[in-house]
Amino acid sequence: MNKTCTLGIDVGGTNIKSACVYADGMLDNKQKVPSPGNLKGFLETIDEICRQVDMDSVEAVAMSLPGKVDSEKGIVYFGGSLKYLHTFNFKTYFKETYGKRCTIINDGKAAALCELWLGNLQGVKDGIAIILGTGVGGGVIIDGKLHQGNTFQAGELSFITKNPFDPNKNNIIGYELSAVDFIARCGEMLRMQKPYDGEKVFEAINRKNNPALNALFSAYITRLLNLIVNLQAILNMEKVLIGGGISAQPIVLEELKRQYAELRTLSPVFGTIFEPLVIDTCAFKNNSNILGAVYASMH
Repeated sequence: MNKTCTLGIDVGGTNIKSACVYADGMLDNKQKVPSPGNLKGFLETIDEICRQVDMDSVEAVAMSLPGKVDSEKGIVYFGGSLKYLHTFNFKTYFKETYGKRCTIINDGKAAALCELWLGNLQGVKDGIAIILGTGVGGGVIIDGKLHQGNTFQAGELSFITKNPFDPNKNNIIGYELSAVDFIARCGEMLRMQKPYDGEKVFEAINRKNNPALNALFSAYITRLLNLIVNLQAILNMEKVLIGGGISAQPIVLEELKRQYAELRTLSPVFGTIFEPLVIDTCAFKNNSNILGAVYASMH
């Protein structure tokens, strides 16, 4: 292809995915490589990705990253599981190395922007995407635009706490709603050799013949619903999307909608004062962070 594109790069704790993305959202030259364990290896990997594409046709680089991401300065802080990215300036690196403009954005916010551009938040004025993974990421859409907050941390749902003076990890949403931890607890209950096997865990959940497992799943969804209705009280959004690997399991949305309908029947507050929320899953899975990062670059 001769037309120009944006090089989208999604940096995760396990893999780095990349693709050339065109203005209509089409992807070309997709790559996936393991995430290195140090900054030197990381930069070598980024350089190899760039060597695999025609950089003359690349107008800009757009990156999705874990951690606290200052989109204005192009600097990452903490970097999630990739601690070596702390304080790295991507804007400066791509400008000096390739002469390219670079924009960066937090991975949860990138997922929300992808849905706003091409997915299930299209045309939504006020909404939120909740991304369930190791922790709980998110992206808040207000007046049809991503709300980043004063220090680019709006939507960092993992840090919602029941008691700010209690350091116990069970006290924060990021642990309480960790999909990875939930799968592990289910796997241990089922005495699986590989407790992190989500497919096998949900095969057991879908059979609905294990009362203890059913109760664990129901309680997880109740905690998720509690987060959603509290966010509704603050944001008054019209639509909420659930993302992350766990959202691919139909029973997750099914049970969440069932409990929400029950809540609206039983609660005089959420059944009468608040308008019913539209609850859905994210339309995009594997490429959402790349597409969202590119959308941020385009705007």
